Amino acid sequence: MRRYDKDSAKLLLDIMANRRDVRGDSFIEGSIGDDELDMILQAGLYAPSVGYSQPWKFIIIEDEATKSFVYHNFKKSFKKSKKRFKHRKEYAKLKLEALQEAPLHIAVFYHNSGGDILGQTSQDDVGRYSIATAIENMWLMARALNIGLGWVSILESKKIRKRLNLGSAYELVGYLCLGRVDKFLDKPQLQINGWEYQKSRQESIIYDSKNRGSSRDISTIIGDKSYLDDFIDKEADFMLLMSYAKSSKIKGISQAGIKNKMYLTPTLDAEFIKTGKLKSLKKLPKTSKGVPTPATITRAIEVLSPFKDMKFVSLGLPKNPQIGSKSLRYYDIPATKRLDKGADFDALGIFNLGVSYAKEFKVKGEYLIISESIPSGTTSALASALALGYDADGLFSSSFSKNPNKIKEKIIKKALKMASCYDDLFDKLSVVSDNMLLFCAGFVLEVNSKYPIVLAGGTQMASVLLIINSISRYMGVDFDSSKLSLWTTKWIVKDKNSDIKALLQMVDFPINAFYSDFDFSYSNYPSLKKYDKGEAKEGVGAGGALIYGYLNGLHKREITKQIEGFIK
Repeated sequence: MRRYDKDSAKLLLDIMANRRDVRGDSFIEGSIGDDELDMILQAGLYAPSVGYSQPWKFIIIEDEATKSFVYHNFKKSFKKSKKRFKHRKEYAKLKLEALQEAPLHIAVFYHNSGGDILGQTSQDDVGRYSIATAIENMWLMARALNIGLGWVSILESKKIRKRLNLGSAYELVGYLCLGRVDKFLDKPQLQINGWEYQKSRQESIIYDSKNRGSSRDISTIIGDKSYLDDFIDKEADFMLLMSYAKSSKIKGISQAGIKNKMYLTPTLDAEFIKTGKLKSLKKLPKTSKGVPTPATITRAIEVLSPFKDMKFVSLGLPKNPQIGSKSLRYYDIPATKRLDKGADFDALGIFNLGVSYAKEFKVKGEYLIISESIPSGTTSALASALALGYDADGLFSSSFSKNPNKIKEKIIKKALKMASCYDDLFDKLSVVSDNMLLFCAGFVLEVNSKYPIVLAGGTQMASVLLIINSISRYMGVDFDSSKLSLWTTKWIVKDKNSDIKALLQMVDFPINAFYSDFDFSYSNYPSLKKYDKGEAKEGVGAGGALIYGYLNGLHKREITKQIEGFIK
């Protein structure tokens, strides 16, 4: 067998680097010689194939009527595809074929025999991958011959197959257009057009023996960033505390869900994070301003770098999520009432439920991420802080870009007046707080740094810390915060209408808090861009999930693409 030197390898790499998917505006007159066509086809035949199955069939199309049929099929398919790219107006102007300009067409089919093939017993698609390697070989040979080749994929494959008189055992994998070109572009056309970016080596290549993740794209709110070193490449459990507060019925107080159906928000969040599907509603919910739920962010992390285990705790939900009993812990307790009427719940009892659950809970990963989903939760979080004596006015965020302060002030003022009648801390909180805040506080206080806990959220989780701070004083608890931290989004930290750092500085114990340097600058979806304008900001553990993703080697672009895939 012949051996090659480094110069040959460099030449091959150079051909690879300069291979281009050629469009119709680059082809010129001039035929391809028989000897050149033979070399291109032979390159395809030299391709590797699973089990040496050689499942390919190459059809050289010379009939002009067939070429015309394929072109019109492309036009029809392209027209349909425009609907999928409404968010990118430039799509309609892209030249994505060369069916009329290229003199030579080759259709490449996969023969799906259906029998047992060596090497294909575990992965059904590897036979099709063999066709892809054949096409790549042809592409490289064409480039070496300075012949342009373009792969047309926006076609109805079954109709093309039938036109070419092939039976159902054959599947169209690639339709290739070849011809002479006036030039080869220095960069891929779609990169030049700004449609896509070139991924870096760092985004594409990982070593299993080295750290995948880092804290490079994570910033500190308060504390020491080196605290994160112990979390790099570690698996975590994820817990979602779900609750419903009837204050969310008040007009203009929250946009965390569908109008008149906000009671479903935690239910839908849980279903989507756990299964990627909704069972209690047909479509993925958006806010009143068209912003997709932050559950899309958390779900993206789960499918890219899975949590070790996921638990969902139902605290007074009108409708429980359909996610299976093993993942769900249900507490048959009532939802908290409107704050302006008094929340009217057993704060001490809910706190003790959190304590009891912490005693029985077994963490399976290296640490636990606790998140929340409760519409209008920032209102009860602010009311709780104020009732406990913290100077927190103007420091809490909202799901809106502009905090509805007047509405909240009116409601909270009434709640505080009712709470002022009580001296006992838990009696006060029974008027102004909510189930999630008290349950979470009880859970964290009971764990007391036996294992690391991350509070994944914004100012609501800051309120949990303030409640823990006050209860620790009240009950004389020696609280250990050495393994407790808060992780949130950049949108919370950069919010001009709140100040999470100021809230964190109010607790007596040291706390480490961080935010992910993530935004939707790489996205072309207007609905996602609204996050960067201050809508939604946080929820369902989005900030904590993003940091978890970064610490496990994920990159901003791949996270963005995964989220976009959910809202198409």
